[in-house]
Amino acid sequence: MRKIIILILVLLPNVSFADQGLKISCFDMKSLIIGRKHDPLKFTLQAVGLQYFDKEKNKFVMIEANKLDIGENQVTARFDDYELGFQMIVFKGDTKPTMTMSKYDYKNKKFLEHYTCDAKMAYIE
Repeated sequence: MRKIIILILVLLPNVSFADQGLKISCFDMKSLIIGRKHDPLKFTLQAVGLQYFDKEKNKFVMIEANKLDIGENQVTARFDDYELGFQMIVFKGDTKPTMTMSKYDYKNKKFLEHYTCDAKMAYIE
């Protein structure tokens, strides 16, 4: 009888669930206004951190959650020369918040670029 139970447990399919997170795609606002097409910047925000593809290193990089500045409606990731700030804002005339991302040069104290983002809940593998 034990052998049958063990065999059933071995043969049963394993059910696993991935963690839920946000898949974020950001487009440069200036390029959208001018009409230029650029590939979006893509990020994955999950419980363990913020993941992005680093073109210079040609690999995915994870910024751990304890290195992110996380607030009620914002997440900021700091790099050597700049920081990326993701925030939810309501534009004038809108009723729903929009996710935006700003690239801020904290050494020279000026914003470099602004992005509008699409964020979708997704299961992260």
